[in-house]
Amino acid sequence: MKTLALAIPCHNEAKRLDIQAFINASEKWQWISFCFIDDGSTDSTASMLAHLSNLSPAFHAIYLEKNMGKAEAVRQGMLHICENTRADCAGFWDADLATPLEAIPSFMRQFEENANLKGTIGSRWPHLGTEIKRSPLRNIGGAVAKFMIRRVLDVPVWDTQCGAKIFKRETAAEIFRAPFKTRWLFDVELLSRLGKNSLGKEVREIPLEEWYDIPGSKVGLRALAELAFLPSIYRGYMLQS
Repeated sequence: MKTLALAIPCHNEAKRLDIQAFINASEKWQWISFCFIDDGSTDSTASMLAHLSNLSPAFHAIYLEKNMGKAEAVRQGMLHICENTRADCAGFWDADLATPLEAIPSFMRQFEENANLKGTIGSRWPHLGTEIKRSPLRNIGGAVAKFMIRRVLDVPVWDTQCGAKIFKRETAAEIFRAPFKTRWLFDVELLSRLGKNSLGKEVREIPLEEWYDIPGSKVGLRALAELAFLPSIYRGYMLQS
């Protein structure tokens, strides 16, 4: 299996962070490491991450002085991984583990099977045999966002917003280089930076077997409000490519 370093953005996650799950994953899969990013937390998240970092070389933490938002926290973590590790792949995963860590091997197998693949992204497609649980409100908001985002990208991506994405390290270094213009819908910007051709041929959606709507998510109407800015942002990326 190729090696992987995952960025885990954390902002006031002390009550939701399942430390044991990350410990179990590091012991089970020797090819994985985790970089936790404390995004200016005001609870005990930072001390929890410091404790975790002392347990094993598989864990590392960086600390932002103030809350920068998920987009910048993920970007800082990914840049740290790309600059300070030799991992074959770099990705990010939501700290609440709405997507269980057990899904990671299915993402990584795609890179083993396709040398030209640049990225794998989680897809919360509710099909038979899966357990995808979302609140009614998030279902409605998600449906609106999916429709508008697919119109913007002009590529049949089912789910851009799932917080489980893995890229080749060289690809990650390129697409995370510049700051994002959006705070919550940075995933769409991220995919836009890959370009329409790559999205159609070199990025693969991985249908998740499990995904749970964890209480306490900070994304909501603020993310939907950013949808209005996406067309102009996307056109800008296309002009640059």
